[in-house]
Amino acid sequence: MRPGRLRPHVYIGTLLSVGLLAGCSSSDGSAEPTPSKSSSDRPAQGSADPKESTPAFATPAECDGLQLKGGTTLAGSALSKCLVAALKAYESGTESVQSGDESGTSRFLFGDESALAGSMTGPEGEKAYVFKGEDEWIKTPGLGKWVKGDKNSSDPQEQIVAATGKLYRALADPQVTAQMIASAPEWTVEQERPVISLENGEDVTAWRIVNKKPYTFLGAAVREHILWFGDDFTPYGGQAESQAGGAMSTTTQHFYDLGKPVKIEAPE
Repeated sequence: MRPGRLRPHVYIGTLLSVGLLAGCSSSDGSAEPTPSKSSSDRPAQGSADPKESTPAFATPAECDGLQLKGGTTLAGSALSKCLVAALKAYESGTESVQSGDESGTSRFLFGDESALAGSMTGPEGEKAYVFKGEDEWIKTPGLGKWVKGDKNSSDPQEQIVAATGKLYRALADPQVTAQMIASAPEWTVEQERPVISLENGEDVTAWRIVNKKPYTFLGAAVREHILWFGDDFTPYGGQAESQAGGAMSTTTQHFYDLGKPVKIEAPE
């Protein structure tokens, strides 16, 4: 089987232009995010028990110095630390991603032993991934099986998976969202408080926080980056508009079912 079936050049262009924007909103921030088009809401090798109740959440101390009030300016570094602390407090959750003509769902563990398991579906079919620590596995229609990435391997497929895995991390890893937030020096809390419809059927009223000026993240020019937070700084995701290689793209991400237990295992 030809390793070229992964078409990494296509993924690199897509992910650098929009996938690195995991965690943002539409150009006007008022449109409701598009539900995932993934052929399955169950990410590969990841599971959560919907019967489990979400534990109580207390706003982390890292968020105490931030004020959610229309017109307030927030420092990107402080907002980034708040997001990281909030996700660590929840420990786990589910996220949806819509990026161009690809969409998917992942479940994640956030903390000392972070992990992601999910899939993205687009014109080329469904691409599933599992990340545990530094290890990465990917399964595509072209591969037909799970392949573990190894950049030092003599197997071209394993080399491609290693490279592609890093790009999917950029698309789906909440830690990348935090890095992006820190890259914009100042953010503005807007008066508008939209209602966000999450993929689990929950409607939430969120604070809309927008970057004051365009910024650059890993070569992509981020024009507008909108975040959605609850009153207690629960992160609901957001949407971003960026440009790379002359192409404009928009990526939307939601966090939901935060705190519900998630189990992620390596593919067999």
